[in-house]
Amino acid sequence: MIIATAGHVDHGKTTLIKALTGKNTDHLPEEQHRGMTIDLGFAWLHDPLVGAIGFVDVPGHVRFIRTMLAGIAGVDAALLVIAADEGPMPQTQEHLVLLDLLGIKRAIVVMSAIDRASPAQRSACHAAIQKLLIGSSLAGSPVIEVCAPSAEGISNLLTAIRNLASTITLRTTAGHPRFLIDRRFSVPGAGCVVTGTLLNGQLSLADQKNSDLHIGTEQALPVRLRGIQIDGQPVSELRAGQRAALNLTGDFNSRHPQRGDWLLAGALLHSSARIDIQLRLLPDTRTHRGTLQFLTGASAISGHLVWLDEVAGLAQVLLDQPVHTLVGDCLIVREPSANRTLGAGRVLDPVGGQRGRSKPAAIQRLKALSTASHALAALNVETEHLIEVDVPAFAKRWNLRADELDAALHAACVIQLGHCALSTLQLARIYACLLESVRLAHQSQPMLPGIHQQELLRTSVPALSRETGLRVLKRLLSCGQLQRRGSIIALPAHTPTLAPEDELLWQRVHDALVPAGLCPPIVGELAEQLGLERDSMLSFMQQLRLWGYVLDVAPNRFYLAESLDDLAMVAQALCQESPDGSFSAADYRDRAAIGRNLTIKVLEYLDRAGVTRYYRQRRVMHNTYRHPADDKLA
Repeated sequence: MIIATAGHVDHGKTTLIKALTGKNTDHLPEEQHRGMTIDLGFAWLHDPLVGAIGFVDVPGHVRFIRTMLAGIAGVDAALLVIAADEGPMPQTQEHLVLLDLLGIKRAIVVMSAIDRASPAQRSACHAAIQKLLIGSSLAGSPVIEVCAPSAEGISNLLTAIRNLASTITLRTTAGHPRFLIDRRFSVPGAGCVVTGTLLNGQLSLADQKNSDLHIGTEQALPVRLRGIQIDGQPVSELRAGQRAALNLTGDFNSRHPQRGDWLLAGALLHSSARIDIQLRLLPDTRTHRGTLQFLTGASAISGHLVWLDEVAGLAQVLLDQPVHTLVGDCLIVREPSANRTLGAGRVLDPVGGQRGRSKPAAIQRLKALSTASHALAALNVETEHLIEVDVPAFAKRWNLRADELDAALHAACVIQLGHCALSTLQLARIYACLLESVRLAHQSQPMLPGIHQQELLRTSVPALSRETGLRVLKRLLSCGQLQRRGSIIALPAHTPTLAPEDELLWQRVHDALVPAGLCPPIVGELAEQLGLERDSMLSFMQQLRLWGYVLDVAPNRFYLAESLDDLAMVAQALCQESPDGSFSAADYRDRAAIGRNLTIKVLEYLDRAGVTRYYRQRRVMHNTYRHPADDKLA
């Protein structure tokens, strides 16, 4: 269990910890000279009944609020220290507010320096404490009177601490490791050492060969874990909620690691300057559009606050620099000019949106997310309010390992298509929308063989990503609800209906192009073959292109629509046979046997159609193209 002290400056927090543990946590010469804690101090109590208890001594002076927050991040409980002769002071009130905003609900109130107070002062202090705690998360906490220098009341305090320790629930080790750094120093013979708290997951020296740890800055620094110590004793494993010193090796610099940095698993390397939060303001406080200070973890960043729905407490934080957060993290909002706390927000989305953030649908999504206490509930919310959910991004926001993500996806009964997931209801709606759009296209233009797949997706489900849209189409094609000719999508029973004279001419064109294969005649040759004028032939071919019957690979060269697959298969075969998965124009010319000039036109068309991609004088297959023969359910 980790316990942090809190309270006004000079109310005896450091002296109290020394009486409990025998250690003076004022380690800096300046602290010892001034008699005031200005940095974090740590001490351990090894109790025979409840085991190791760590104490974090945080500064009580108003100028060191950021350092105080670094100390209470990840603690299990607090000792709120109040001097009997002075009673609650302004910094006592602010520390209580911070404990309340951070959700720390287990505490002991220590009335210190009782030797300096008269009976009347002690009685008045008791009454002031009870009044102070009303309505806070620490209401009902026991109050223990002590005199640390003489050890009076220390045994009663130890009993209360033991009772507290016996009721603390161990933190889960779910998720990837996330270690908040609050100090850095060098040890001769060991090198860089950082101290802090593991807030999520676990770290193990035995797993280092498979680990992927980084100092999570703007440019993440890969590091390796050499050793772990708890209270000066080497251990092989660290679990969420434990404080420790870590010996790291890596390509460090003078700036990193430092207080406020995160030691993160590679899967958690993300940061954002836009964060959606649910904000709780303190009574009699208000925000403004000017510069505010936001404290998260052990970092302080300037930024601005934009209300999205003030009644619901929904806001977006716009920071001057990106920071790492996860869903559920706390952001303290302070007024820097007045040096006072305004409130705190719980992170709802660590990567807030920029466009459409104030739209009703976006607000409803955040309102629903504010009630989601675990990943499964959040996944249900996301699939209900979004047309598709980016699964890797969701796992990163909620810090889910692969097995935890799989369990959530299975329990939510969603359909995963590639890296996105959709609810079964949403997928059914998309199916219905696509089928209805194709039906209306047939009804409005019966002469066309169908609708181009990109036009279908763009007009029917514009909010759906192209990759997911193509995967949805594959499902409809594979189950026979739609059919495809080249890139044209149609209902299975649809038969294009042309005007009688157009139908006759189209059949003659079709019969002339089929035997030509991959080398169709130019327009002039086709016109001569069919006994037509060249201009009339060109005009009709262009009309056929608009109807979707042919492809205009070049201004005077047209292929049958289904020939796109044949042209693509040549490129695909060349890529599969090539050691580096690419091919040259000469390779394609030789395989297709169509001549150099036509080869260039064909390849340029395949590039435009998204089948191939030109790269360093060669071509590779575009990762979104698949031949219809491969269109099967994933």
